[in-house]
Amino acid sequence: MFSIRVEKDLISLSDFRGSYKKYITRIAEEQNSIILTQNGRAAAVLVSPVEYDLLAQKNEILNLIASRLQDISNNKFVVNDEEMWKELES
Repeated sequence: MFSIRVEKDLISLSDFRGSYKKYITRIAEEQNSIILTQNGRAAAVLVSPVEYDLLAQKNEILNLIASRLQDISNNKFVVNDEEMWKELES
């Protein structure tokens, strides 16, 4: 996961408009993110494709774990845990 560096990662929308190529290049090279602000408030987050894929993969895994925990709380225990591991690996 990435950490926010305020002086580098918070970019006003007007600054971004004027230098978007520079920021897109930086996101690709650093595989990090920038937060676009509008009127001093966070308005959007831009992430590299690599970071987006990692976040999406982590979200899938967390959703699968949450689903399994829900099954357990409903007394639907997994008899064959091989299936669960296969789902996590795919």
